[in-house]
Amino acid sequence: MQHLYAVETIADLRQFDPLCSEQLRTSGYLRPGDGGGGDFYWAGEDNQADDGGLVLKSEQTPKGRWRRISTGQLDIRQFGALPANGDVTQQFQKALNACRKGGSLYVPSGHYTIRQPLMVHQGTTVHGDGLLSEIHYYGPAKTGCWNAAQRTPATAMAFAGLNTFVHTQNSWAYHLTGMSFSRFDNLFVHLRCANTSAYYGPGNGESPYYNVFTNCHASGPGGEANGCIAFDWAAYDDGIQAPNANQVFGGHVNSLQVAVRCQGTGNIFHGQVLEMVDVGYEFDLPKNRYDDVSKGISNDVMGLYTEYAKIVFEQRHETCYLMAQTSMVTGHKELFRGKSKENCVLLSSHSGQLPMNRSFFEKAINFRPLEFK
Repeated sequence: MQHLYAVETIADLRQFDPLCSEQLRTSGYLRPGDGGGGDFYWAGEDNQADDGGLVLKSEQTPKGRWRRISTGQLDIRQFGALPANGDVTQQFQKALNACRKGGSLYVPSGHYTIRQPLMVHQGTTVHGDGLLSEIHYYGPAKTGCWNAAQRTPATAMAFAGLNTFVHTQNSWAYHLTGMSFSRFDNLFVHLRCANTSAYYGPGNGESPYYNVFTNCHASGPGGEANGCIAFDWAAYDDGIQAPNANQVFGGHVNSLQVAVRCQGTGNIFHGQVLEMVDVGYEFDLPKNRYDDVSKGISNDVMGLYTEYAKIVFEQRHETCYLMAQTSMVTGHKELFRGKSKENCVLLSSHSGQLPMNRSFFEKAINFRPLEFK
């Protein structure tokens, strides 16, 4: 039987001679009590690459590795991603790479700075403490903080309880391309500058399909025409495909230009709350389909609550069909702005007149069934 030796940090572990003991405990990663410590054992024949968290190389001998005794759930602090500790992109990515074959990665409360896109692998669940788990993204323009490591075939993963801040113009929090059958739960996105998006999903043959969003929020920087979009589901990559068959339940969107920009079909938006947006739902065709033989999309909006959405529904092509029902609409200028009311249904208990829009009445857009020959 061996004694369990203890050291303060991972750096001390690397300097510890395994001949003295093959069982070792660290009190922290960079300092005692920082949450990145744990129990390790010495694998004398192991030559696996050092990943900075689960497998650690010794400075005393080239052969053998210290291996963390894992309880199943990984913690980003085990890889040196500590709150308020500067740029922790590399440490975050090492923790995500440790989930290449699936796994659960915990992001505890704190402020984390990320400066490059993070790649998430198939079967990974990333979860935190909600508003308190702050990921501040300063990555390059035209990139997203959270990305699928593999796009073809599409991958399934899950995110929950994270608060992502976007600090670079023309960038995004979640880049959904390549994600299908995935879950997004209790997420917060703060868009801190203009022309940014929260949940961004163009196609290029890898459109996001069959995903479920529950209690996912987005807030913008405010101001007129800030160019920010919460659910940005347009066909930017190739002008043909956009997200299809996704479901959004609940969530609060405020202080940005467009709450939902949708160019896909079969998406369901249920019980959302929108405040202070220029456009609530913008339905359009991908630009390369305007002259295509096959036209048309159809999406549903149910149980909508809005305050001060200038245009609640905007139909930008006459074949963008919608079925919508609102529970509360106030402070808007136009309830529906569209190219055609045919083959659409809109039920609302409120008129389209300012200032308060509280007169109750029955409202329906005419519906004519399609005729097939």
